[in-house]
Amino acid sequence: MRKLYAMLAGICITLAAIPTYSQTPTTDVANFTFTVNASGNVTFTNTSILGSTGGLRKALWSFGDGSSQLTGALDGVEHQYVAAGTYTACLKILLYVTNSSEPIVTAHICKTIVIESVCRADFERGPTIANHPLTVNLHAIPWHSNQNKPVLICWNFGDGSDTCIQYSNTFPGPYAVNHTYSSPGEYQVCVKILYQGGCEARKCKEIRVSLPDSCRADFERLPLTTTNSVLNATFKALPWHSNNKKPSRVCWTFGDGRDTCINYGQDYTGNYVVNHTYQSYGQYPVCVKITYYGGCEASKCKEVLIGRPDSCTANFERLPVTSANHPLNTVFKALPWHNNGKKPKRICWTFGDGRDTCINYLNIYNGPYTVSHNYYQPGNYTVCVKILYYGECESSKCKQVQVGQLDSCRADFERIPVTTSNNTLATAFRALPWHNNNKKPSKICWTFGDGKDTCINYGQDYNGPYVVNHTYAQPGQYEVCVKIIYYGGCDSRKCKVIHVVRPDECKADYERIPITTTNNVLTTAFRALPWHNNNKKPSKICWTFGDGRDTCINYGQDYNGQYVVSHTYAQPGTYVVCIKITYFGGCEAGKCKEIHVPRPDECKAGFERLPLTSSNNILNTVFRAIPWHSTNKKPARICWSFGDGKDTCINYGQDYTGQYVVNHTYAQPGEYEVCVKILYYGGCEARKCEKVRVPHQTCNVHLFELTNSATSLQRGLYAAATSVPPRRIERICWSFGDGEDTCINATATDPVDPFIRHTYPGPGVYRACVKVLFEGGCSTHDCEEVVIRSNTDICGGYMTDSLVGPRTFKFKGYSIHRP
Repeated sequence: MRKLYAMLAGICITLAAIPTYSQTPTTDVANFTFTVNASGNVTFTNTSILGSTGGLRKALWSFGDGSSQLTGALDGVEHQYVAAGTYTACLKILLYVTNSSEPIVTAHICKTIVIESVCRADFERGPTIANHPLTVNLHAIPWHSNQNKPVLICWNFGDGSDTCIQYSNTFPGPYAVNHTYSSPGEYQVCVKILYQGGCEARKCKEIRVSLPDSCRADFERLPLTTTNSVLNATFKALPWHSNNKKPSRVCWTFGDGRDTCINYGQDYTGNYVVNHTYQSYGQYPVCVKITYYGGCEASKCKEVLIGRPDSCTANFERLPVTSANHPLNTVFKALPWHNNGKKPKRICWTFGDGRDTCINYLNIYNGPYTVSHNYYQPGNYTVCVKILYYGECESSKCKQVQVGQLDSCRADFERIPVTTSNNTLATAFRALPWHNNNKKPSKICWTFGDGKDTCINYGQDYNGPYVVNHTYAQPGQYEVCVKIIYYGGCDSRKCKVIHVVRPDECKADYERIPITTTNNVLTTAFRALPWHNNNKKPSKICWTFGDGRDTCINYGQDYNGQYVVSHTYAQPGTYVVCIKITYFGGCEAGKCKEIHVPRPDECKAGFERLPLTSSNNILNTVFRAIPWHSTNKKPARICWSFGDGKDTCINYGQDYTGQYVVNHTYAQPGEYEVCVKILYYGGCEARKCEKVRVPHQTCNVHLFELTNSATSLQRGLYAAATSVPPRRIERICWSFGDGEDTCINATATDPVDPFIRHTYPGPGVYRACVKVLFEGGCSTHDCEEVVIRSNTDICGGYMTDSLVGPRTFKFKGYSIHRP
């Protein structure tokens, strides 16, 4: 069989470990073990330890193949890998804090699993064989990650007749088998495939084996309730189909010409009941016809009497005995019932002891119908009442009745020390009998669980302990049973599982665990890892830390916590740490290891405000944290306080390589104190605060007329636009004052100074306006008068440019990006 190897990879555990004799809360330790079977299925056992810190916890499993599962904090899981390969399985302990949207990872561990080969098993059902409906054809569907072929396929057909078929590794398939069942029904069929190389897989499915359809129809009349009219009848159809197909339609013929049909869906699971009210008493032929899914049809007819013939029942109850001096005296009360209210004529009692009686009653008697009877000895008796009513309706009822106190008994035993033998496989047991009437055991039988049983007889005058000795051949767990038979015949039995152990063996080891509750790297924590072949607990653990400051801790037998100790060194260095564990029973073991204590971490925090991009809102800010750590440890968590009450914290993984940037938009301008607090992996923490000013957003435009210095005839109206912060102009709109307007969009290739020429219709004074829209939404406008004189008065225009007529004016806009 191909071997599957599982190798342990890098483990990262976050744990707050505290000395067991301290009252300081501990946090969590994540850990798990796993086993891999030949088919690639891995069983993960959660061995994590939860600290005493409060809060809801969950376990998040990540299997390394893209799948994950959330379980209880200490629950294990199973996972099926579908392909061979190397996978990193991780376990995180999550703490859900009240009013927090995201859980906090309190502990984390990863291990590497190598799946060298994976195999699966499946099968499908082939076509039904003609004229053999109970014979099924099954095809195995093998699959192996390394293309290994099946060498053995075992079939379990679900009817107790199983088979296995061997194949050579050159067999090309198909892997088929035929099986004939003795009767139709639902069967669980399983296939188990053993592949070349040893991988084994199994798959089970439910299959249905059916005969050709056959069906029947029947019905019954249900009893009247006390609220129903005697002319009302309730009928219940009783379908039957050889292949359990359901009725699709039930048709009723009630014999009075008022018939009905009811359709049913295939998912209907209720009763097939119908109610019908007749117009008069009489005898009616009632028929039911049932049509089943698949087409099979059957019918049944019966004669039904509609009316109110006499019906009656009989019952009784035992009344309490009021006299303690007569414990064997009993009083019974008959409980008659007649549908037409007729009274009992005669009541006969059978008391179960051969002394029976009958009592006659007049039609005018109004009860109660009681009888008293004295038994000669206690016991269980069958008591019966038979009631004959006026009108001759008759009914009876019987019950078991206990009279007096009967024998009751129990059996138990205890294991007692063996002092006469040094053999740890020798045991002794003492029976613990109990009888309500203090009768003694006549016989005690012992089953020791190893096939060597015994029975011991005792006389009524025996007053000693009921002890037996037994020596087992080998250690193990055994089910021991005692059966005690008492004088008088009462017997009882009790079983328990006992553990027979070998002489004590023990080991000692420890592991170093991280501490997150302190930033002092000179503080270390160690967890003892005891082992005892008979599961005895440590009574004392002594620690030698290698710096001359040692300690010992005593533990009680009822202690169930971790064996943890913390120690703070005076300075960094390499130390030899030893543990010595003394177990209850005297077994003792020790272990020493070298450990390295590093220097304390140093860290700082800083931040800077990044410049706004052209598309940013002026109230939007971007900050970048500037971390620094003496040993280059990365930030685990960065918390920002923006000075406006809207703070935030961001967690980062150890594999994060980006910038530590955060965006924040203020509600209004002002001066704010911004703080950053950085918590580094390893526990070092630093904080930095600075004042930050958020400015107002402003923009404006001013129109003014300029005359070119080269010639006074070059006139134009110019727009000077500004914004704070500086922003790009997106759009300039001109209104010329003569009813004509135009807008110019600034582009990336012509971002500023767009200009146009406009020819006025004639001389006059016109009100020209400009409106400027900046990126980000800020807009502003301004207006100025433009004077156009007559053609002969050339002061208002310019004649030097052949493209510009005497009534033409130049309009030009440009922006100034500083206030």
